[in-house]
Amino acid sequence: MIKKIIYSALFAFVPFSALAQSVWVDYSLILKPGSQVGTAAAVSEYLGSNAKFEGLAIFNAEVINGTNPQTHNLAIIYDNQESWDRSLSALTGSKEREKFLRTMRANGEVIGETAYLHVAGWGQPGNEGTQYIGFAMNVSNPKRYVELLAEYADQPGNATEIAGIDLYQVLAGAPSGVTHVVVISAEKRYQFMERYNSPEFAKYLRKFASVREVLGVNYADNISFSGGLSIETLRKE
Repeated sequence: MIKKIIYSALFAFVPFSALAQSVWVDYSLILKPGSQVGTAAAVSEYLGSNAKFEGLAIFNAEVINGTNPQTHNLAIIYDNQESWDRSLSALTGSKEREKFLRTMRANGEVIGETAYLHVAGWGQPGNEGTQYIGFAMNVSNPKRYVELLAEYADQPGNATEIAGIDLYQVLAGAPSGVTHVVVISAEKRYQFMERYNSPEFAKYLRKFASVREVLGVNYADNISFSGGLSIETLRKE
């Protein structure tokens, strides 16, 4: 059953310096066949012009997801954890929220909830209609991984010229062993993959492998963006 959408608790033991970083709260969904359009409309109606909602709701359809039964995800981006907490408090108990939840329960169910903290990003973050590639990984040396990504992003012809690369740290809710995810956002996935398969990227993939292990990959296509927060917030940290 769909539950606790746009409702969660702040996590304890998060470093104080992280409180100003953007937060991504992700809801993994299994939707009934034929309910995608109605769900997208419900998200837009509830969060698209809701003054109490300070975030950005990104509704996506899974394209390739391995054995995971998830069909869609609702990713909520907040400017920081204080904004997340404020939105949750303001939205909880409202008639609009109850109407939204009734629609979501009728359309499917939540099978997972995960919270992430934005670490760093390069290139332009995707807008509505973006195609995504997600890499779930175990990172043994986060500081070095960020340094290597930043070094790669300075190379001529690197993938950030045509795609966004964003690194997130898991706060809570991810499968065992997953410490970080990298989200690639591109107008077309093949454009990124052309750079990914180049000899130049291959050199950095070998460097990345010294500090991280990829545990899974998924493809998703964006359906809609709803809310007043700009995705450019990810580049203002």
